[in-house]
Amino acid sequence: MTRVIQWATGVTGMMALRHVINRQDLELVGVRVYDPAKSGVDAGELCGLPLTGVTATDDRDAVINADADIVLYMGKVETDTPGCFRDVCDLLASGKDVIATGSRFIHPRSLDAGLADGIESACRAGSSSFLGLGLYPGFIAESLAPVLTRLAAHATHIGVREVLNYSTYASHDLIFNAMGFGHLPADTTPLLSNPEYAASAWIGSATVLAQALGLDIMGVKGYREVVTTPRALTVAAGQIPEGTVAAMRFGVNVDCGDLSLSVEHLTRMADDLAPDWPADIGYQVTVTGEPDMRLQFVIGSEGQDHAEQGCLATAMHAINTIPTVLAAEPGLYDLSTITRYSRTGP
Repeated sequence: MTRVIQWATGVTGMMALRHVINRQDLELVGVRVYDPAKSGVDAGELCGLPLTGVTATDDRDAVINADADIVLYMGKVETDTPGCFRDVCDLLASGKDVIATGSRFIHPRSLDAGLADGIESACRAGSSSFLGLGLYPGFIAESLAPVLTRLAAHATHIGVREVLNYSTYASHDLIFNAMGFGHLPADTTPLLSNPEYAASAWIGSATVLAQALGLDIMGVKGYREVVTTPRALTVAAGQIPEGTVAAMRFGVNVDCGDLSLSVEHLTRMADDLAPDWPADIGYQVTVTGEPDMRLQFVIGSEGQDHAEQGCLATAMHAINTIPTVLAAEPGLYDLSTITRYSRTGP
């Protein structure tokens, strides 16, 4: 049985925790939490399941020193990149494999060579393996788009887009502090108000896609556009005042010579905002070439919360990839370099 540590219990982390507990092939041996109110609480109680005998803790070092085979790392890498990479390196050096979600883990070298070097060094020290994945980023562009291109004789452009309504997403830190909803357009306080920082969320996806297709990246240009709301909005994460940012799209355009790539995220806090932007909820992959192709992919059926179901898909991607990462030789992997896998658990 594989011994698993769940690191962080936000929206996605809580879903992962619930499914780890319920899997017969996995044994939960540790839970890292950040909220002192969660520390000391049984993991089952945290996620609405029967007691497990495993107590959540906010003691970082205790979790790093715990015996386990693999860690599902879901810390807030978007808002604390140095701290999260430090966590991951310490976990890897301790001999535990790590699967991490979050855009900055998808292809660390495209973000910062020093961060990637640190992970590789930690993998050597602990004879461990690392893989960053997710949904978007972490699956659609990196795994789904390359498969679609198998149907093309040639292509001049591949575009990948996510369209969501984030009004039901309850993470105040991500929605307001990182993304910049509820702020004035000129406010430079939010992390993603910097177009270069916003672009860095998707350069990993574009890099893995390019690698999967055997392409060389010649240039990258990031962008961010915002639209304000004409009325005050109440959403799951808090209040969005009239005249502040309530819709945004940001991404990267990548020059690969004869073929270009684009990866972007578009989200609104109300469906009627930014009416001239694409509106179909879900994930779209387009191939311009011979033949032209467009794939519209939706997670969650009618009446389900698409953002919530996307978080569940992210959690399951991490859990279902555990056997592949455990079987890999020590080292830093991405979705274009690790061996393909299939779900094997119950």
